[in-house]
Amino acid sequence: MPVIEYGPDDEVEARAKDIQARRKALLVGSGTLSAFLLTLIFIAIVILSPSCGKQEKTAGPPETIRIGAYKGEYAALVWVAESEGSFAKYGLTAEVTGYESGIAAVEALMAGAQDVATAADSVFVSKALALASISDIRLLGAIAKSESIKIVARKDRGITKPVDLKGRKIAFTAKSPAHYFLDRFLLYQHIDPRAVTIVDLPPLKLIEAISQGSVDAAITWEPYAWRIKQNPAVKVNSWPAQSDQQFSFVLICKTEYAEKHAETARKLFRALNDAELLLRTNPQRARRILAQRLSLDERYLASAWGENIFELSLDHALLLALEDQTRWAIAGGLAPAGKPFNYLKSIYHEPLRSVKPEAVTLYR
Repeated sequence: MPVIEYGPDDEVEARAKDIQARRKALLVGSGTLSAFLLTLIFIAIVILSPSCGKQEKTAGPPETIRIGAYKGEYAALVWVAESEGSFAKYGLTAEVTGYESGIAAVEALMAGAQDVATAADSVFVSKALALASISDIRLLGAIAKSESIKIVARKDRGITKPVDLKGRKIAFTAKSPAHYFLDRFLLYQHIDPRAVTIVDLPPLKLIEAISQGSVDAAITWEPYAWRIKQNPAVKVNSWPAQSDQQFSFVLICKTEYAEKHAETARKLFRALNDAELLLRTNPQRARRILAQRLSLDERYLASAWGENIFELSLDHALLLALEDQTRWAIAGGLAPAGKPFNYLKSIYHEPLRSVKPEAVTLYR
């Protein structure tokens, strides 16, 4: 059932004055009615007025929530909500810490440094596979979907088309969607993934490696692919790596936190829902916020904006993607076979459903 959001105190006061005016008009123009009947009419007006009733509880000190967010546009809803004061609006003090990858944000979450982390769906899968029990971690919902992962290859190594990647050294970031999409990309090009040498590097080291020539190519996400291409000393070719398959950027927390802070999660989604509205109605302003807060080039943001969908969601496509990546990990020896996984049990959909019910389209 959707949660009804009531207006601030000034709106309620204005509504009360309006109701009083209506009551006065009734008393003046209805001399034939009894006082008892007028009272009943007044009570009915009060009860049925949409701005009257329980208000959201904001009394007392704001609750603190620690959010580990990727320092890029995939976590735009978080950064915009912080900059626009949306968290405070719903009684939260948000301590937002930026990370160079979702992997780093989730590691901080598991270490107890964050309450909620943003990361790609594949990061959630890799962490779930590594835990003793999948029930120890929860996925709250997606905040973006993207098709922005790219293969970037040095021209001076003779790589002019995707098939030239065979036999090359390619940098990637493990536990990220890059590894999964690299395998898919190579297979689509009829290249056995075993025919390339892969080098696991964090994003900033990956940029350094391809710039210095210690690798021939790299697969990475934005804005790192854009930064590689902006280096005038390195000429590269680039190809989209996802073959029209989006990855989701999601909110992750520990199960213990989800169970104890359900109302906090609802407030979080209310703030993010406000940010989603701003991104949809005023993308230019949203890009300015991100550029200033994260030191991103506005030219980059304008060029990459269309590769992303910034909205709250929790759909069946996400569930299927989690299962597909799990099968891929098991087949590649990255996860133990025979371990039962039911991601429906690890998706905590109630907070998002209560705030934005149309965003939750999971079915069992």
